[in-house]
Amino acid sequence: MIVTISNEYGSGALAIAQRSAGALGYDYVDRQLPVVVAKRLRVSPEAVEATEDAARSLGERLLTGLERATPELAEASTVEPFDDELLRAVQDAVREYASRGNAVIVGRGSSAILGPGSDVLRVFFYAPREWRIAHVMRTAGIRRESAESELDRVDRARSAYMKAWYG
Repeated sequence: MIVTISNEYGSGALAIAQRSAGALGYDYVDRQLPVVVAKRLRVSPEAVEATEDAARSLGERLLTGLERATPELAEASTVEPFDDELLRAVQDAVREYASRGNAVIVGRGSSAILGPGSDVLRVFFYAPREWRIAHVMRTAGIRRESAESELDRVDRARSAYMKAWYG
């Protein structure tokens, strides 16, 4: 059985997912995904996470397209990794972990990647905005304004990520 976890940022899902994996005796797959993807793409895990966490602007997407057609631009650019390479690497890593069975896989579109199947339980965690703000303030040790800003930024980035890659 595979459990995929999708969540609103600040909903407390990660702690619940980790405890659930432990209670079930399942592998907990979260932070190791960017590391696996980074190794496959020969970039840093931070570059993978930054690409996943940031909503790409039209200009960045256009530059990426130009880089594919013009190798000289790609050599001088700091835009990494390419969207389609990152997508394939993430999908391959999620499928690889899922093929082992008995895993709780957090985010990165894992629910969409694995598609319909009787051996996949899809769970989405959400919470009221005020609770999420308070949770982010408490866990990150930041002020309310920063928590609100981060919540909005992450929500936009996740929405853009899912819409761009999975419709």
